[in-house]
Amino acid sequence: MESSFGTSSDARKKRVYYTGTDTIYEGMPLCYEFDATDNVLGYDKGAGGDVVCQTTPETTAEGNQNEGKFILVEDVAADNIQWFAGVVAGNSYGGMIGPRWLDIYIPNGAIVPVRTDLSCTVGRTVLTLVSASQELTGSGRPVAIAEETVDRSGGDDGIVLAKLDVSLFAYQKNGSNNLLLTSTSAGILNDIRCDFAHTSGNSANFLIYTTLSSALASDGGICSAQVFLGIDGTITATTSYTRAVLAQLDLAGTINGSNVHLTGLHAQLSGTPTFTECAKVSGLWVDCVLGVAPSTGDYVGIRISNNGANQSEVLAGIELYGGYGINRLFNFDTCDGITANFISNGGTGGAEIGITSGGDWKKLKIAIDGNIYYMIAMIEPVEVDMVS
Repeated sequence: MESSFGTSSDARKKRVYYTGTDTIYEGMPLCYEFDATDNVLGYDKGAGGDVVCQTTPETTAEGNQNEGKFILVEDVAADNIQWFAGVVAGNSYGGMIGPRWLDIYIPNGAIVPVRTDLSCTVGRTVLTLVSASQELTGSGRPVAIAEETVDRSGGDDGIVLAKLDVSLFAYQKNGSNNLLLTSTSAGILNDIRCDFAHTSGNSANFLIYTTLSSALASDGGICSAQVFLGIDGTITATTSYTRAVLAQLDLAGTINGSNVHLTGLHAQLSGTPTFTECAKVSGLWVDCVLGVAPSTGDYVGIRISNNGANQSEVLAGIELYGGYGINRLFNFDTCDGITANFISNGGTGGAEIGITSGGDWKKLKIAIDGNIYYMIAMIEPVEVDMVS
């Protein structure tokens, strides 16, 4: 018996064997047993020969193409979300208990009934896989977009039509484990390249646009793009550049415009929010949190270098430009007393140096060509008579 909600003509069913023991629901998501060693045919391909002579005909070891990997399905778990098989097709199996054979709709882009616990908006609500959930919900791996406006939240779990298509979303991992790129030479996992030929307006090869529309009341945050590079191996190369993010502007052709701005990396703050309380708003935040400092080499927060052929033509390492004013060049916050006396207390200014500071002055430690110097900072210095 088919669902009373109907299905699109391009929906495709597949017969699979559910190995779980839970109650079955229409539209319930299931995943393949990607690591299965139990087979379905009752024949060990690795052992070969006559089945009556096999020691364990019901299992097939890795490397021998076990058909259980694409026929056996199980409940969604943290380690199988990458292997989404589909959703239970129709309500003929509703209320039954596994294990048993059943039909699923595979995620081929068709609009089919799925089970969810979300309040859905047609064409907008993303439905995801979550470990141990028998519904498509909203905080896991995306696999579908709702095609009906209906509220299934608040304990009213049920059916909604959805476009079931994993290719709409990027998801590449094995549960909590990374995928492996085992080439011993340099490799690229995802390669996106495009030539643009427009003569006006702005274009982008990759656009990420994120908004936060809820009330974030608990500790937490949001990232429109989060990049993480972990180094677990050993780097022994004489020359090596390891970057979590490489932003490079490669210039060629002709640059001819009085108001043309070229940047390798542009971080911009914009908008007109209502601020009632806020700690910091930063266009760029570099947070150094290494547990140990390098035993050799330097540990710096920001490094500015010029390795081009026209080094003498670089105007400045840092340029401050603000049409509406910049209050101060630096703002040193809670820096007193840190290691190596980056900012340390000086004495009290007097006539012998020609100025008074109105209080203790500070010295800022800097290095020029490997030599240590100090910049003097004072509070509203006032001219005084020089000592004879």
